[in-house]
Amino acid sequence: MTKSFCAILGGIVLIGGIGATVVGLYNKDKIYIPDNSALMIDFSHHIGETQDESLFAEFSDEPSIKLSQLIQSIELAAHDEHIKALVARIDTTDMELAQVQDVARAVAYFKQSGKKTYVFSQGFGPMGQGNREYYLATFFDKIYMQPHTTIGLTGIALEVPFVRTLLDKFGIEPEFYARYEYKTAMMSLTDKQMSSAYREDMLRLARGLTDVLKADIEHNRGIKNIDDIINKAPISAEQGLQKDLIDGIMYLPELEKSLEDEEIENYIAVEDYAKAIKTYDGDIPVIAYLTLNGVIDKGENSNELDGEFVIGSQSVAADIAEISEIPNLKAVIVRIDSPGGDYNASDEIYYALQNLKQTKNIPIVVSMSGYAASGGYFVALAGDKIIAEPTTITGSIGVLGGKVSLQKMWQKIGINWAEIKIGQNADILSMNKPFTSEEKRLFNASLDEVYADFTQKVAENRPLKEKIDIVARGRVWLGWQALELGLIDELGGYNEALETAKKLAELTENDKFTLAEYPRAKSFSEKISALLMSGNVQSRKMFMHSGVDIRYLKLFKQLQYDTVLAPFEIKM
Repeated sequence: MTKSFCAILGGIVLIGGIGATVVGLYNKDKIYIPDNSALMIDFSHHIGETQDESLFAEFSDEPSIKLSQLIQSIELAAHDEHIKALVARIDTTDMELAQVQDVARAVAYFKQSGKKTYVFSQGFGPMGQGNREYYLATFFDKIYMQPHTTIGLTGIALEVPFVRTLLDKFGIEPEFYARYEYKTAMMSLTDKQMSSAYREDMLRLARGLTDVLKADIEHNRGIKNIDDIINKAPISAEQGLQKDLIDGIMYLPELEKSLEDEEIENYIAVEDYAKAIKTYDGDIPVIAYLTLNGVIDKGENSNELDGEFVIGSQSVAADIAEISEIPNLKAVIVRIDSPGGDYNASDEIYYALQNLKQTKNIPIVVSMSGYAASGGYFVALAGDKIIAEPTTITGSIGVLGGKVSLQKMWQKIGINWAEIKIGQNADILSMNKPFTSEEKRLFNASLDEVYADFTQKVAENRPLKEKIDIVARGRVWLGWQALELGLIDELGGYNEALETAKKLAELTENDKFTLAEYPRAKSFSEKISALLMSGNVQSRKMFMHSGVDIRYLKLFKQLQYDTVLAPFEIKM
C-alpha cells in the first residue's frame, strides 16, 4: 500500500467534479461574474465541516465557508466560462491535513479543465509549523511568495501534556482505567511521562503523516532532497526559490499585474461565489448529508464557549428521524469529524443510523474527515461503506474511565466531609474518597462490558473477527493504514462519498440529484434563544479577550469522555 496521496489522486480525480451534478450555475440575482475572472480563496479564513451557528458568528465580519461549499465552488468554477483561473492566498489555515487533501483533489480537478492555479503567500506558517500550508500549495501550478518571508516546512511534532506532578502537589489523586494499553488518554493525568505503548502509537502516527507529506511534496515539486530541507527549515523565500520549493518572489500587486498577461482582470471571493450557487430542486433524487462535527455527548448539539462543537446524540437522532421522512430519499452520507466522546451517546447515534438503514432500505456511506476515532469510529460502523483520507486519524477502539480523588487535598486544607449513604456503593463516583477494592472491581467490570460491546460491533460490521486484537486495544491509525487493516473500505473524500452513495442508490453517472444537509441551519431567533439559554455570554467574552490559548483547554476538556482520543496536539 502506497503512502503517497498523489499516487491515488489521478484515479480519484477521474470521478471528480460530481459537484456539477449536485448544483446548478450561480444565481445571477445574487452575484455578477464578469468575464476574465479568477476565483479567489484565502485559506486563512475559517473553513470547517459546519458553520458556527452561534449569534456571535452572525455579527462577525470574518468570512467563513463550509468545506463542502468550498469543494463544490472549485469544481463548479472549473465549468464556468467566466472563471479563467484559481488564485489562493495561503499563509495559515485551520484545516486539518485530511481536509487539505480533500481540497487538493478539487484543485486537481480544476486543473484538468486546462485552467491555471496560483498561490501567493506572505509566509507558510509563523516561523515554522507551516507544513500543511506548504503541502496544500504544492498542488497548485505556481507558488509565489513575498520577499523576506519564510517557508515553515519544519516537519511534524506531537506534544502531549502530563500533569501528574502538579496534581500530586495539590493532593489530587487520579484513578482511571483503560481497555487497553493503547487507550492512553487518561495518562495525561495518571502518569508523568509516556508509556512505551503510548510512544509507539504516537511515533507511528507522526511517521505516517511525515511519509505522506514527504512523498507528495517530492512528487508535486520534483524535489529529491526534502529531508535536508526539512531539517534546515524554516528557510527564507529566497532559499526556497533556489531549492525549487517556489516559482517566484514578488509582492501581491506585482503578481496581480503579471496575471493581467494571462487575461485575469477580476477576482471573485469564493465565499461570495458559494453563496450564489443554486441547488437543483423539483422531483429528483435526494441524498441526505449529515455532518457530525465535534465531540460526542448526550443531549443537544452545541457550540461551546471555547469554540468546541458538541455533537448531541438527541439532536442527531432527531435529524435522522427527519431524514427518514424525506420523499425520494435514495441514500445518506454521514460526514464525521470527531475524536469521539461519550460511549452511550455514540451508541444512540449508531442505533439510529442502523434503524434508518433497515427500515428505509437505503445505503449509508460514511465519509471521515480529519478525525473519526474512538466514539467517532463507533458511529462509522453503521455505514455500508467507510471512506477516509490517507491522513484521517481513526481507530482508537477502546474505552476508559474513572475519577479523581480529592481526599488528600481536603486533608491538606483542613476540610472534612461527613457522609450518610444507603447502599454499599452509593458513593462509588464520589471525588471525596478513592475507590475501594470492590468499587475498582465493579468499575473495571463495566469497562470490560463496554469494550466487549465495542469490539463485537466492530467484528459484526467489518471483516476483522480474527484480527480484532491487532487493530483494537486503543490503537490509533491513519486512513491509509486503516485501509490495509480493513477498518475502512476506500480512500477519498467528499466527492468519493457522493459517487459511492450514487452507485449504492443505483443512480446513473449523469443523474442529477440534490443534497439535503443536516443539521439544518438555525434561524436568527433560534440563535438568540440558544445564546440566552446557554448563559455563556460573559464567559465567552472573557475567553475571547483573555489571551488564553484555548487549544489546551479543549484538549483537557475531552478527558471527561470514555471513548475519546488521547489529548495530543499535532504541531505541523
